Amino acid sequence: MATLKKTLWMTFILLITASCSVVSQRIRDEAMPAIPFKTLLQEIDKHVGEMVVLGGYILETENRVDETIIKVLQAPLTIRDEPKDRDFSEGRFIVIHKGFLDPEVYSKDRKITVAGIIVGCKSEKIETCPLKFIKIESREIYLWQKYEYLYPPLSPYPYYDDWFYPFPYRRYPHDYHRYYW
Repeated sequence: MATLKKTLWMTFILLITASCSVVSQRIRDEAMPAIPFKTLLQEIDKHVGEMVVLGGYILETENRVDETIIKVLQAPLTIRDEPKDRDFSEGRFIVIHKGFLDPEVYSKDRKITVAGIIVGCKSEKIETCPLKFIKIESREIYLWQKYEYLYPPLSPYPYYDDWFYPFPYRRYPHDYHRYYW
């Protein structure tokens, strides 16, 4: 009985986590298992033509006649395929998308998750260092929403530290008092 409960719980957890991805199940089934980005970059010739799911932060969006080129700073993905912090980046990749994508929408520092086929690599110089980029032809692109914080997340009293809050606690600069209860 205990093993049946464990099996049911594990199945339930797997179903929930499998349904959390922003990439469609069809593409997810075609994609190769996740491997470290550095390994993928070093063994790029072995993986040309394979489907991958990568994510990161947009560095630049450039429109051409019939395609859009997006340069992305890679970041590891969470279980939902959302890019983690950019500090964990292991390189960069280029997304080639057939069609027009508005550079104001796909702007610098937006989070993006891309499913696509590896078509090769490209070398470019960043300042004086040559870097190798993975080139991906997109099949699905998911642009993550911008998060806006309404107050500083670490403040125990969110509005008392705001100079523009319209209560008399901070009406004039000399009225500054930090309130602790």
